Amino acid sequence: MSPFGGSTSEPVWEKFDPAMFLRRTSPASRVQATFRAAFALPVVEAVAVGTDNREHLRELVDSLELEVDDQVVREYRQLLRQAA
Repeated sequence: MSPFGGSTSEPVWEKFDPAMFLRRTSPASRVQATFRAAFALPVVEAVAVGTDNREHLRELVDSLELEVDDQVVREYRQLLRQAA
């Protein structure tokens, strides 16, 4: 899965806040929230990213400690099923 659709600089990431899928236990950047939510939408065990920037990679790794809000994910999936 490619959580950013190829680029974190696409305009969609300025309009959409992926933190809605996280519990509000600690602050997260949009990049961190997107990466963390990618493991739950759908459930996956691995996510591939590419970077030559160590700080960017550290930001992504740190996001793995963030908690996904399972209730929000369930509601999101239900909305997707209803729309299909």
